[in-house]
Amino acid sequence: MTGRTELRRVLLYSHDTYGLGHLRRNLAIARRLVEQRKGLQVVLMTGSPVADRFELPAGLSLVRLPPVVKVGAERYEARDGRFAFELVRRARSAIMLDTARRLRPDVLLVDHAPQGMKGELLSVFEGLRSASPATRIVLGLRDVLDAPETVRGTWREQGAYETIASVYDHVLVYGDADLFDVVDGYALPAAVAGRLTYCGYVCPPRAALPPVERRDASPFVLGTAGGGGDGGQVLEATLQAACELGVPALLVTGPLMSEPARRRLAERAERAGRSGVAATVTEFVADLAEVMGRAAAVVAMGGYNTLCELVASGAPAVVVPRVEPRREQAIRAGLFARRGAVRVVEPGGDLAARLTPVVADALAAGPRRGDPPIPLDGLDRVDAAVELQARLVRSAPLATAASTP
Repeated sequence: MTGRTELRRVLLYSHDTYGLGHLRRNLAIARRLVEQRKGLQVVLMTGSPVADRFELPAGLSLVRLPPVVKVGAERYEARDGRFAFELVRRARSAIMLDTARRLRPDVLLVDHAPQGMKGELLSVFEGLRSASPATRIVLGLRDVLDAPETVRGTWREQGAYETIASVYDHVLVYGDADLFDVVDGYALPAAVAGRLTYCGYVCPPRAALPPVERRDASPFVLGTAGGGGDGGQVLEATLQAACELGVPALLVTGPLMSEPARRRLAERAERAGRSGVAATVTEFVADLAEVMGRAAAVVAMGGYNTLCELVASGAPAVVVPRVEPRREQAIRAGLFARRGAVRVVEPGGDLAARLTPVVADALAAGPRRGDPPIPLDGLDRVDAAVELQARLVRSAPLATAASTP
């Protein structure tokens, strides 16, 4: 950060009910903020059970929330089965309210869920407005949340439109309007559209290094399943495709894959090795973007962060997106595919048979050269937008919410 900064304290909210995507994106934003500003204090409130696996930069601290897990569309349970979900939800709200009141941040940046998981932020907003009325409250949205009609219906039912209009000073979209227009897709009212910024895609800066010179002399296929909670089928199909093509495989399960699924994959990898195709199974790689940059081809699920890192790496990429309970991954993968950034194979029956020729095509094509077809400067723009919010003097709160579309 060059020049004077108004930022002293930033509070981030990341509900983290499934996978690693929200946590990784918020850690990338937090890292950028603290690395650009001497003395900045950033606090990240997260419900991820594996947040301590990531190295934290100086200036960033975590407030851990009791973890919950998504079990269906808008359905959650406590990860610790001894506790009722509603008890855990209230505990999370109380922890966050206490944190917000103590920190009194310049900016509260809320990730993904306008009201928090099952409305857990509503009491936090109310308490923060009383304790720190100057705080700017900002919503950070992925471009694609689900099928647009599903998002509109959910937001109407929850009253999220009113929350966005009456609580949030600004909305940051982690995407590109030319790929997906959230104002039109989610029927945002004009008043909200007027305080909305498209930031481009948020991608860790290391992944954006020139990739071609980093390829390994010995080609290998990388398979990655994000957090790994539902990635077993994709990684098993990746292993089978690599065996069919005679190419070594590195399979990253993610820390959330179940032990039976991990053990089954490891046994199949051992059998592949005995048949002449080297296959390695590992739970976690701290710098997955660097490994992508060395792979001859990558097979991955379609999480937001994974797609961004794939595009930045230039690796020939095949995406097998999740299609339930949300269509988010499938929609975004299709948008990226139309730009020529990735290849897409739908999940389902005979996945390995359908995947193998597409992986073969990716291997033959080789790494992409030239500029990425997707704007990946999101971190720079988010950083600038948060700084701008800190510079603005809060206007009077809106008296009434905008009409729900």
